Amino acid sequence: MASDTKVADIYSQAGEILDALREIELIVAELYRQFSRSFREDRVFWESLSKDEENHAAIVTELKNTLFKNGSPFEIGKINVFVLNTYRQGLTSQIERLRKGQLARRSAFFIARDFEKTLVDHRFYDAIRSDNREYKALQSRIQRETEIHLQKLENYIKTLFL
Repeated sequence: MASDTKVADIYSQAGEILDALREIELIVAELYRQFSRSFREDRVFWESLSKDEENHAAIVTELKNTLFKNGSPFEIGKINVFVLNTYRQGLTSQIERLRKGQLARRSAFFIARDFEKTLVDHRFYDAIRSDNREYKALQSRIQRETEIHLQKLENYIKTLFL
């Protein structure tokens, strides 16, 4: 019975982590969508990133389904759900600041870069490890695309502001 509880706990914890990551991707998509409306000169850039973030949210759903569907073994590494919640709160506070007209165009790029850098540096998607090939491929894809976002933002910043 104790091992059943342990299994349920690990699935519950993995679900909580992946649900939080999915929500973060959707909030980032919304932030970028709001940037596209507020900073029309960069509309195409922000819309493209926003669509990518929506796709990331869908990939997170696939990650969860893949992880849970075949009972593939997995483990949860060190991850602090508090950090994920703080990250999410930071995103929503930036959306509020934007709605109040408190963000300049230049700030939008640096804020986005910092959020993408945090995702890359903290490697939140590495928190759940599985040998399932499909899971690893999805995990790798989302990390690679996040690194590409960071590079796009850094290049755009260099082009416009440095």
